[in-house]
Amino acid sequence: MLPKTIALVSTVLLLMSLGFSVLGSTPLLILKHDVAMDSRVIRQVFHYCYRIVTVVAVVGSAAYAFAGRPVLSVAIAGVAVVAIAMHHWLLTRMDSLRTTMHDGDAAALARFRKLHVAGIAVNATQLVAMGFATTQVAF
Repeated sequence: MLPKTIALVSTVLLLMSLGFSVLGSTPLLILKHDVAMDSRVIRQVFHYCYRIVTVVAVVGSAAYAFAGRPVLSVAIAGVAVVAIAMHHWLLTRMDSLRTTMHDGDAAALARFRKLHVAGIAVNATQLVAMGFATTQVAF
């Protein structure tokens, strides 16, 4: 019974974490991204959101495995893998752009903004997929 409860709670926390990531990073698009503090804040929002999603997804995946739900375990583990991959892919690129974009490099600013939008899009896609999956699966 405990693994099933942990799995359900982690699913709710995962949906909340993904939702916060999307809703928390979208308003940051109004920033011009040309101030060092703006890019640092955006980078940190993605950093912490991906870390939280990873931890919650790993706990949820393990709980579903112990509860005897291997398909759900693998699906939630997939969310963790995407979060780990995006953390590495997105933040590495953001860090490399942050060194040049504050020197007036307009192309670097545009690429940073596109990375910001791509991060939001991936998180929104995962959120929609998780939301749809929770309506289709009996816990």
